[in-house]
Amino acid sequence: MSELIELRGVTLLLGGHESLRDVSVSFPEGSCTVILGPSGCGKSTLLKVAAGIIPPDRGSVLYRGADLFSLPERRMREFRKSNGFSFQDSALWENKTIFDNLALPLQVHSPELTRAEIERKVIRALERGNLVDSIHFRPAQCSVGERKIVSILRALIGEPGLVFMDTPTGTIDPAMAEMVLAMIRDCKARGCTIVMVSHDKRIASTLADRLVVLVGGAVAAAGAFDAIKKDADPRVRGIIAELLGEIASFDTDLLSLLGGGGDN
Repeated sequence: MSELIELRGVTLLLGGHESLRDVSVSFPEGSCTVILGPSGCGKSTLLKVAAGIIPPDRGSVLYRGADLFSLPERRMREFRKSNGFSFQDSALWENKTIFDNLALPLQVHSPELTRAEIERKVIRALERGNLVDSIHFRPAQCSVGERKIVSILRALIGEPGLVFMDTPTGTIDPAMAEMVLAMIRDCKARGCTIVMVSHDKRIASTLADRLVVLVGGAVAAAGAFDAIKKDADPRVRGIIAELLGEIASFDTDLLSLLGGGGDN
């Protein structure tokens, strides 16, 4: 697989603190990568840098081999159109209706669409999220979980080939989480490149092709799922064990990792 997004030696200072420290990591096209790590280690920041939302202080972010933050305006517009981002806190426009929040990316990135076409796409998205009755609500009139679903629908409404998600199943009930998992599976099935921060065991165990483990703003491990779960670094082993410790069925490697047999 070719590298769609690649970070080389990325360092980012936030409030005088190194939120990211010399991060070099790649996200292959067509893969699903899950970013793991303890609270405050820089996971959400890494996601935003990879998506071109926050520029690094040092290092570079490459999109198909070109410096993302130096792209000419036309190519940057193409990049923005080609990806969707679902924020941890939803980040909806509070002064706009749910309809307007979903219509906006279509209006910006697909100006050729008619009003009727946009309406059809928005209604179809809301039907999938069981939120048609909320179409004229503003975000404040929706629950936290409903806002999260709208944020995900907004990220996906343009059918992007690259999707960034920050804890997509966090702060939502089990029924909504199942709905989100189905959306992610559909993205994966149509060949999307998916990069997400998640602590959801189901996502890590059934959807992730690759894992990136961050500790203190630096990459402790990155690579294929099967390779990372065998990593010798005790920090990495602890994070993987905590993530996967409650999954009902384990292979031999995971049983060994969790102390169920073999060498420790």
